[in-house]
Amino acid sequence: MKIPVKYVDASAVLRVVFSEPGPSFPPVAGDRVVSSQLVEVETFRAVDRERLVGHLDDAETAVKRKELADLLVTLDLAAIDASVIDKAKSSFAVNVRALDAIHVATAEILAAEAEGEPLEFWTHDERQATAAMSRGLTVRGLPDSLPSDAGTDVGISG
Repeated sequence: MKIPVKYVDASAVLRVVFSEPGPSFPPVAGDRVVSSQLVEVETFRAVDRERLVGHLDDAETAVKRKELADLLVTLDLAAIDASVIDKAKSSFAVNVRALDAIHVATAEILAAEAEGEPLEFWTHDERQATAAMSRGLTVRGLPDSLPSDAGTDVGISG
């Protein structure tokens, strides 16, 4: 039996933590939810950024940090090793930001290791989605009303 694998980037994690509208990765029993270790830094920095710009007070920040930690502990986090770096620094068909390249490279490696098990790349960031699609990954999380190669940046993680 194939176990569905969902790769989630920071925008997908933050959409759940901040209960933002729009499609979000459905945590289904039996699914394997994975990401790069990078997601820990990105998401905790985003929570702190929301505090620093006045969107969260200290108590709300503490609650969000706890919710984030509780969610992150359920993910399988892949290390950023030499194979990820090699794949991330290789040429892409589209303009790719450095952190996006790390996420896409990690997902590509995990997809290859999954031996035919389906991998969905969950993001709400248009540029990240384009980078993932350029490498043949199945992208989820963009609004249904948009074409598969478009989306919106999640303000909180941007």
